[in-house]
Amino acid sequence: MALNFKNYERAERVSLGTIANLAGAGGKIKPVSIANFADENKRVVILITQKSGESDTVTCSPEVSKRLRSKELRISQLATFEVIEQLTLSGEIMNLVVMPTGASAIPDYEITGKEQSFSPVATFNVEELIAF
Repeated sequence: MALNFKNYERAERVSLGTIANLAGAGGKIKPVSIANFADENKRVVILITQKSGESDTVTCSPEVSKRLRSKELRISQLATFEVIEQLTLSGEIMNLVVMPTGASAIPDYEITGKEQSFSPVATFNVEELIAF
């Protein structure tokens, strides 16, 4: 393969928001299938379903997929993760769940009793957020 020199243009990431924002109040997230989650040759795909019943899928980055399978991350923790538009080598746009970057990407948490709330659209039990 030959090199194809041209003027370099940095492509900015286009953020679609966090999974919690995309799902909205009453929304749900889960792996698209057990087979996909178990197949380490594939990236984990997450099904985001809004309260209305409408749904769409997002693909996890290789790092997010690895950490989910190793139980370093729980599915519920993905609610705070950003979904970006990623341009593939073939020129297609895919939606990708990426690891948080920088201190500003770490959300603030409000702890109230045994429930943890980080936004008006999602509430989690604190024990669910601990990966074993």
